[in-house]
Amino acid sequence: MIRTPTRRPPVPRLLIALLALVVLSTLFATPPLQDAATATPVPSTHLHQSLGYLLLAPLFGIWDTLSLLTVSQHYAVLATLILIYLFRRVHTVRTGRRELAADPTTAEDAAHPGFSVMLAVLELGGAVFFLIALAAFYAAAVFFPRPMVAIQLDDPDLLAVDFHSHTNHSHDGRSRFTAERNRAWHEDGGFHAAYITDHYTWAGVDDAASANPARAGERAVMLSGMEVRLRDRHVNLLGGRQRYVFALDSTRHHLAPDSIAAARERGAPPVTMLYTIPGPLDQVVPFGPGSPAGVVGVELSDGAPRGLEQGKAERAQILAIADSMDLAVVAGSNLHGWGRTVAAWSVMRVPGWREMSPDELGGAIEGALHRDRRRAATVVERRMPYHDGTWVGVALTVPWLLWEHFRMLTVAERGSWIAWIGILVLVRTAWHRLKARTIARHREAAGES
Repeated sequence: MIRTPTRRPPVPRLLIALLALVVLSTLFATPPLQDAATATPVPSTHLHQSLGYLLLAPLFGIWDTLSLLTVSQHYAVLATLILIYLFRRVHTVRTGRRELAADPTTAEDAAHPGFSVMLAVLELGGAVFFLIALAAFYAAAVFFPRPMVAIQLDDPDLLAVDFHSHTNHSHDGRSRFTAERNRAWHEDGGFHAAYITDHYTWAGVDDAASANPARAGERAVMLSGMEVRLRDRHVNLLGGRQRYVFALDSTRHHLAPDSIAAARERGAPPVTMLYTIPGPLDQVVPFGPGSPAGVVGVELSDGAPRGLEQGKAERAQILAIADSMDLAVVAGSNLHGWGRTVAAWSVMRVPGWREMSPDELGGAIEGALHRDRRRAATVVERRMPYHDGTWVGVALTVPWLLWEHFRMLTVAERGSWIAWIGILVLVRTAWHRLKARTIARHREAAGES
């Protein structure tokens, strides 16, 4: 009788390396949230991860990290993965050729020209499959309806606001991303209020208004806004349309500063506008007595990849502008219906906001922006490393991101990683034993025959 092998298969080196990272990074753990202006922890703020998120935390966490990368970091990650794939395939092919050439029974086949052609076809097919799988993994991060990580604020007077989001009424918005789906996204991300700033239209605002709660503390409040061009630069208008519509051209694309100034001279209420990125920073005009068509704030963080790139690469310049002009720094998701990751939140102190009506809340937010300006909001962002622009920094993007990702894991996430590593080891062991038993049965049956 042939006995089934009982030796356990070795644990893959990748799983050992992952377990080592999970454990070792605990010694260097760092908070996953920081003040975007000072790169320091923010008191009274935490990340909330639902049970559904924690059940698949390794996968969802990687997708979150991908969603927070800048354009250059995406290029660096893709290039690194492709180079690793090519290196492994070249090494495997060369090793396989040497083994075939050393075996007299296969050396002749390996030397045949047709063998090289077949090998090239197989390698090409494998490369295409790899690229498709990589693209599918990226696409899943954008389209998969997964649980979101939310911000949690301990102080009841603190308010999490998004100053820049879109619906399907924007030309570049996802076709099924209605105002209510926009609201649900913001609720899942921990926001208490969000401005709908569709391009050149208030249609999304109208869709959301009827479902707003009577009191702001009941659910996320969707506030009125619109994205237009002022001095050929993108700005977000906050508040009721009656304060702006007369100054827009027939297409609603451009806002006339002179019309705003004339209305202000006639006693019209002040406008509230925010300068947005991505885009040049050469037309930032602060609101003031001599510039009624100026902005009261500037985006320090924008959730789109190009916005994240500029917000990190030009952070010092944006902060210098905000400090010198006394402008609020804010965060905007620049949400168009893609993805399930929040890059940053604008946190404001608005006492009693939970009992306010939507109109009162909008007025309180605008009042704080005008009154407090630079001190009006704190941009709380997901802490992500960013290269210094040198080729060395870009080349080291993947190992740096990997290390920082594990450093920022919560205790619950670490538990999920360890559990999944254990599950994979058990599954692999069970598969190995099943395979060994199957082989043994075949050999035993062949011996009996």
